[in-house]
Amino acid sequence: MTVSRGVGQVVVPVLGILVLVVAIFAAASLLGSDAPIRPIITKGIELRSAESALDKARLISDLDDLVTQADNEDIKEQWDRMTSCLSTSCPDEAYLDLVLVTVAAYEHELPESALLINLIAVGKYWGESERLLEFSRAMSIANDQIEELESKNARKQWQQIIDCNGTCPEKNDLFFTLVQTIVT
Repeated sequence: MTVSRGVGQVVVPVLGILVLVVAIFAAASLLGSDAPIRPIITKGIELRSAESALDKARLISDLDDLVTQADNEDIKEQWDRMTSCLSTSCPDEAYLDLVLVTVAAYEHELPESALLINLIAVGKYWGESERLLEFSRAMSIANDQIEELESKNARKQWQQIIDCNGTCPEKNDLFFTLVQTIVT
């Protein structure tokens, strides 16, 4: 009789702990964001290079839905700024800003956020003497972060950016391709 009572004294607390752990994981999954971070970034980059009116229309509609789903005021404000230039042609800076704002808004949910922020800083500040320190730090850190990646493709794309030295005509294309590679 004492043996079964001893087992009961052990089993009940263990079951209680197990229920508590399951409840914590359930709560954490409910609190986690279901924001479409990666789709906003990839669709934004696709929109940048879309050529046909139909492709642009679909991507704009998709992005608008994704921005609404993200339910983030900063992303919505950047998207609103972009919609004013989409009928003609948005500068690459607008697309970089969409990526930057999206990454910054969900920094803790995107493992590559620090790398993406550094890449965007490199892309924006390359050749700007008044931003030399920020550029140099971002480039050094981004280089280390890319070296740690397992993606040979990303490392190859980064080397193309370095070889371009901020002067080749395809500089921005190289940056957007690398961002897309990292996000997907």
